[in-house]
Amino acid sequence: MAITKIKSKKYGYTYQVDVRYKDYMGVTQRYVKSGFRTKAEARKHEASIIDQASSKSIIPNSQGKTISDVFEEYMEIEGEIKYAPTTKYNYRKIHRLYVEKNFGKKPIAKVDYATLQKYINDIYKKNDYSTVWNIKKMFAVTFKYAVRVGYISHNPVRDIIIPPNPKQEKKLATISDEDLGKIIERLHQPPPHNKRKESVAFCFKSYEVALIIGRYTGLRLSEVLALKKDDFDLDNHRLHVRRRIEHAGLQAKDIYLSERLKTKGSKSVVEINKKLCVYLKNWFDENPYDLVVCNSDGNLIYPRSMTDQLRKIAKDVDIKFHFHMLRHTFATELMMANVKPVVVKDLLRHSTVNTTWNVYTHPHEEIYKETIDSVYKDTENSVSIDLSNF
Repeated sequence: MAITKIKSKKYGYTYQVDVRYKDYMGVTQRYVKSGFRTKAEARKHEASIIDQASSKSIIPNSQGKTISDVFEEYMEIEGEIKYAPTTKYNYRKIHRLYVEKNFGKKPIAKVDYATLQKYINDIYKKNDYSTVWNIKKMFAVTFKYAVRVGYISHNPVRDIIIPPNPKQEKKLATISDEDLGKIIERLHQPPPHNKRKESVAFCFKSYEVALIIGRYTGLRLSEVLALKKDDFDLDNHRLHVRRRIEHAGLQAKDIYLSERLKTKGSKSVVEINKKLCVYLKNWFDENPYDLVVCNSDGNLIYPRSMTDQLRKIAKDVDIKFHFHMLRHTFATELMMANVKPVVVKDLLRHSTVNTTWNVYTHPHEEIYKETIDSVYKDTENSVSIDLSNF
């Protein structure tokens, strides 16, 4: 244990604390920290470290690692196990675009609450709410990992405040069957000038099948495009969701199927309606390939190609559309039919009912009206104040 006086260009002299101790495993460790302006400050810090060491507490030692260093270490050690390829890609993209260049170079041990909050405030001025929310999530996993491995003792991300979302809507976008029908109708009319009319017609029919499956199962696009015929038990009206298509950050030639789904609950057997089963039986007779949704050669469809084409068609018929609207529509329709939230949760394959209730089910105003009227309806057994007397 020692206090060392060190020359400093800025302050003349500073003091360094150097403590050797045995950790809770009995292994000898060394703790070094410099930059103390006075010897008294250094002595006080040394006493604190000695006290922690004697109580076998874990003493933070960041080893000079930056935020970027710790993020990369986390992604290699824990992220590799925890996350699907798409999630890993999105975390790395957020880090590269908004953190790595400047803020990522800061030593993680020197980043406190005020520094992080100011950074979030500055980011919020130039970016939308969802971007800032994703940056905070990326910081959260990084700093939690830093605490677990002993680089820091406190996680400042827990105290970060994100201003309310000014553009947050009460309900997520859904699509009517009438509008969906218009899009499908246009899919029946592939461009007449295309030399590969039959190939385009088959591909557009696959797009139609994807839309119908999404509409009546609530599956995500990556899951729909990964379905095989043997995933369906059409006689018993069941679908086994087993895999997804991985495409984030990949070119069309590099996409592949993965059994790593978004959550543990995503991989499950769900009930499907009889009309969908009849529709799919007809398609299976027409489609000679194992993949349910594929191109004319039986190969995987690149999601971006499909979504770009559907967006163009929807724009032509003056409809706002993205594929995830089908999931919102499916969930909202179930809720409006008074299906119990726990059942909706299972059909959407969510891990918790809170996700189902808070994110995907957004009752329309009619439901609130019907609910309040049913509670205060005029019946012989009802007990209420006669408002006509006032």
